[in-house]
Amino acid sequence: MLNNSLKKDIRTCYENLREQLDNFIPRKAQNYLVAELAKTLAGEYNAKRQIFVAEAGTGIGKSMAYLLGSIPFAVNNNKKVVISTATVALQEQLINKDLPLFNRIYPREFSFILAKGRQRYCCAEKLAALAGVNEGDNIVEQQVLFEEKPKRDDIVLAGDMYSALSRGKWDGDRDSWPKTIPDTIWRAIVSDKHTCHNGLASHRNCPFAKSREHLDKADVIVANHSLLMADLELGGGIILPEPDQAIYMIDEAHHLPSVARDFSAASASLLGAAAWLEKLNQSGSKIANTADIKRSGRFLDSLQSSIQELIPGLRQVRDQLSELPLNDDGAFRFKDGELPESLHLASKDLQKAAKKAQQSQAKIHDLISERLKDGEISARLADPVLAESAFFLQRLENLEKVWTLMAQPNADKGRR
Repeated sequence: MLNNSLKKDIRTCYENLREQLDNFIPRKAQNYLVAELAKTLAGEYNAKRQIFVAEAGTGIGKSMAYLLGSIPFAVNNNKKVVISTATVALQEQLINKDLPLFNRIYPREFSFILAKGRQRYCCAEKLAALAGVNEGDNIVEQQVLFEEKPKRDDIVLAGDMYSALSRGKWDGDRDSWPKTIPDTIWRAIVSDKHTCHNGLASHRNCPFAKSREHLDKADVIVANHSLLMADLELGGGIILPEPDQAIYMIDEAHHLPSVARDFSAASASLLGAAAWLEKLNQSGSKIANTADIKRSGRFLDSLQSSIQELIPGLRQVRDQLSELPLNDDGAFRFKDGELPESLHLASKDLQKAAKKAQQSQAKIHDLISERLKDGEISARLADPVLAESAFFLQRLENLEKVWTLMAQPNADKGRR
């Protein structure tokens, strides 16, 4: 049930809102939305299932309604509010307009923050390598970062970004760079879970790590649907607050199904993958030596044999596709999502090889980490090799996901 203190807070907020806004006009639908949301959260309809779905037209004031209904309840019950949106425009409205206004009308203090996924931030070490800056023992080579040879303009842009980041003029957030960063550049420098993490000394001050510092302290977190999906896939509470300590406000919820679908998808370039696999084949011995070749030798052999299966396999798939007609949008599409038998068989072979390569690279990576932990090698030697190893490991994981999805049985076969 809604207690008197909570009811008073909501009423006070509403009266303060009336005073803050010129030409304020009470909206019956907005008031109804606030009341129904607050009662749902308080368990008046179902104490074990506090789920509320609402649809309202433009001009109702939906954002302010769910702030009025959720923040007082969260603060009174020591919970956090997670607002998930589909568009940057709504995030900016919440952060720059709605939440500052609510902060003025709410009699109790609360803090709010914008949370973004790791893929919105660059990796400082990758950016340094791409810009051609020799930072200590950084051996993530510039050529490894690109699937194709970078153009001069790409290197110039990387240099400008690195300079701005190192001087504190840019926070490493893709959205805050004054111009659009091409996808080819961003893929080369984007932060990822293997290459960029606090366990590596050179990454403790990376943009993504800094962005997480204040997240745990905030009362209201504005995120997007992709970040919400990422957190839930990890079990919840890894990126965002613990689910049982959070109240989720899913705004623009009609976008959620497509975001969830795309989040579970994967993509990779056939020829691009073959190119970086060649680079991994060349770097494999160096990485395995850091892991101690006596312990890592069998994993290196397995990795290299898998690569020798993957590269020609990827090229064979390219040849198969070249004989098929393209769709109007320039993509290959298959009726009912069912692949031709030959492509399905090739996908199964590639999935097995990619999984074997990923597992082998992961074993080598873990061996380096163990040697570092046990003091057998110095961080000065291990950190840059771990960074390069993790870079390839991330790509192998994605490659395995692509071919695992491609190798799934056709619908009719899956039901038998």
